[in-house]
Amino acid sequence: MEDEMVNTEMQMRAGEDIGIGEDITPPLSPLSFSLHDSFIHSHCSSCFCPLPNRPSHSTTIPHSLLYCSPLCSSFGSLLHFHSAEFHLLRCLSSTSPPPSSTSDLRAALRLLRLLPSHSSQLGRTSGLLTNRHKLLADEQIVARIRCGARAMAIARRLRDGKQELIEVDENEYDAVLFEEEEAALCLVLTNSVEVQDNDGRTLGIAVYDPTFSWINHSCSPNSCYRFLISPPSTAASPADSKLRIVPSCSNGEKSVYSNIEFRKGYGEYGPRMIVRSIKRIKRSEEVTVAYTDLLQPKAIRRSELWSKYCFICCCKRCSASPPAYVDHILQEITASNHAPSRLSSDHSSSRDEANRKLTDYVDEIISEYLSVGDPESCCEKLESILVLGLHDEPLETKEGKIQLNFRLHPLHHMALNAYITLASSYKIHANDMLALCSEMNGHQLKPFHMSRAGAAYSFLLAAAAHHLFSFETSLIVSVANFWTSAGESLLTFARSSAWDLFGKQEITGLELLSHGNRKCSKCSFLDKFEANFSLSQNLNEDFENISSKFLDCISSYSREVWNFLSQGSHYLKMFKEPFDFSSSANMPKISDLEPTLCRKNMDSYCWSSSGLEEAQQATNQERINILHLGVHCLLFGEYLASICYGTHSHYTRQVQRLVYCDDK
Repeated sequence: MEDEMVNTEMQMRAGEDIGIGEDITPPLSPLSFSLHDSFIHSHCSSCFCPLPNRPSHSTTIPHSLLYCSPLCSSFGSLLHFHSAEFHLLRCLSSTSPPPSSTSDLRAALRLLRLLPSHSSQLGRTSGLLTNRHKLLADEQIVARIRCGARAMAIARRLRDGKQELIEVDENEYDAVLFEEEEAALCLVLTNSVEVQDNDGRTLGIAVYDPTFSWINHSCSPNSCYRFLISPPSTAASPADSKLRIVPSCSNGEKSVYSNIEFRKGYGEYGPRMIVRSIKRIKRSEEVTVAYTDLLQPKAIRRSELWSKYCFICCCKRCSASPPAYVDHILQEITASNHAPSRLSSDHSSSRDEANRKLTDYVDEIISEYLSVGDPESCCEKLESILVLGLHDEPLETKEGKIQLNFRLHPLHHMALNAYITLASSYKIHANDMLALCSEMNGHQLKPFHMSRAGAAYSFLLAAAAHHLFSFETSLIVSVANFWTSAGESLLTFARSSAWDLFGKQEITGLELLSHGNRKCSKCSFLDKFEANFSLSQNLNEDFENISSKFLDCISSYSREVWNFLSQGSHYLKMFKEPFDFSSSANMPKISDLEPTLCRKNMDSYCWSSSGLEEAQQATNQERINILHLGVHCLLFGEYLASICYGTHSHYTRQVQRLVYCDDK
């Protein structure tokens, strides 16, 4: 029976028909959880909420953890000590250098506290797969597991008052001696999920029982999950929440799971999880979620899934031959020698190498920005590679030697990453410069342009991702975030005080939406939002119709303001219609660039005098149209987020604050 359990793929299937945007589980309590080391000083180790009085940051690993309330402390302190977590941190704090991460070790110790008879079953514990035999066969991870298991075993012996440490030569590692610790750590590595807060920050990890852990991965999933992070005294279950999925297995034998004794989690403590549908699911259909970033191409997704979970994804999207459109375009590059626009079959051997070089170069620029923090240099380098591409080594052809220029397709996954970074770095650079400008003067023109470019790239990212979403609807989670970010950036730009430099009367967001401007002639969603401060949940009943109306408005407003938003940027000006990626006529072409454009004059092109003169022609109507575009992007992002996460006060307050200038 134990061997059968290990080799059988467990599944969860819908117990009834489920519509789009519905909870399919009640809040699930974790079996184990732990904050990442970088958040130990700022968040409660019991409920993951931010600490009300955050102590100054320390680079050392604390012996004791921090809590937000006496209630969390009374629970967390006992778990911290009795799981041997305290002893582990005390031992590791004296090592030099200290380990880069201890969250998986601490979560494994907490799991052992809940599941003391961990080694009683081969391969599974309370139905959860340990993957131990696969992980220990991986040379890159086996040292990490053995070192971690040893540290856990020492901590547990210290907890039990056995002061003598376990002395085992590393070359004579005794797997039996550390069997429980190894299995617990492997279980955490296999089943843990990253816990994110409402701002998208990854706070820590958590392990959940088979209700969630038996939900398998797909690169085209029909469900997603969200976390409930709140103190235990305020934790409330969503109304009418119930379990709507049932366990199953690949061979159809109920005996595989019918005798498993499932363990209960920690109730109100720790980050709770709710699984939610993002597509319509028929009764008996398998429920799936994504374990990795779905905006990565197939090769990268498979690599990440193998390195973490030791399986090769064979879902419908990964198995498509030829590759599905989304996977094809996420790794598409173009090549030109001022003749063919695409890489011909004769040069296909250069495609993979050019793709790797372009990807590595963009990734290097982004990594440098994250580590050094120079937004201006980052913007210059990224836009240079987006526009000018990469010159490869000359190739021998029948016609002689040619030198191809390789460029990322605007929907390439690294181009999308570049848009994210450009939107962020332009915004940061604009804020940094504005902080140095104490008075309204010409020095604010440059940050004004930077803020505009950041808003334009944020909108371009949302439009590009939405094009991919129209072919792969499981991308809805990412698209919701991108539309929300685009709305925030556009609204911030529309309210910039730098508009006064052009002799325009300063207009607040509330004034822009008043005096007849609040109503949209193209849709009724502004009226509905004004009445409810949120989009009604019953809007999910007609997803296609509502989305179509939103997109019609967004497309209309974008056509009216894109020429202004893209002024001064060679790359942005290459897009004739940024919202329409389906027409080749609207896609950027290298021939659209001036023949004299070269890498040496890319560095300061955005701040040319002609661009400044064009900006001064902006009208109040353009400003109003930008704000309307921002409001629609924000509301559309909120609507898509309601599909993924349900109606949350966090999102409602955010939209209310941004649209109505309400800082409460």
